[in-house]
Amino acid sequence: RRYSRILALHESTIQGRRMKTATVYTGPRCVWCDRVKTLLKDNDYEVTEKSITDRGLIEEFQNKFNQTLRTVPQVVIGDELIGGFSETEAKMQGLTTINGI
Repeated sequence: RRYSRILALHESTIQGRRMKTATVYTGPRCVWCDRVKTLLKDNDYEVTEKSITDRGLIEEFQNKFNQTLRTVPQVVIGDELIGGFSETEAKMQGLTTINGI
């Protein structure tokens, strides 16, 4: 049994199964980007990757979240900016632990 889910979670239906979706802004040769994508997939998220080598995506991020994109990865679940690997890992642990720790 899963505990409470993130509010405002964007879900889509794939083959009749509800999948959670996340967007990950990534950079070239980014180990933490690869790790956060694996973490999300291990927690049943469908991951969309946006590489910041496309300058337009940097501008998109900055306009959408009203902040400068300084580091990658940056994870977005639904319309909520979660942050980098550590923040995402903490969010995933909160989903699966009784105390949300």
